[in-house]
Amino acid sequence: MTDTPKTFPPEMEEACKIIEKIVNEELKKRKRYSLEYGGNQKDTSETIDPIWKANVAASNCYEGAKEGVGLHSDQLTYLGPYPTIASLSLGRRYN
Repeated sequence: MTDTPKTFPPEMEEACKIIEKIVNEELKKRKRYSLEYGGNQKDTSETIDPIWKANVAASNCYEGAKEGVGLHSDQLTYLGPYPTIASLSLGRRYN
């Protein structure tokens, strides 16, 4: 078990809100997989759009071109069969 995380700085909270808005707009454009978050909804007369909310956030500051993760694929099976993962890259830091 992990400790409750500290509160994020205001800039990170604002970035999270922006990303959540964009992800939700994009998810509305396509049909959901049956095992994906929000994909098991039954058709009803009222359309209720599930709202995707980030439940984890992380940030990294790379000091230049020699640092970074590069193109990769994570095995995140513990998140479910169709996890929605969003990321934001702000470029590189110049000294």
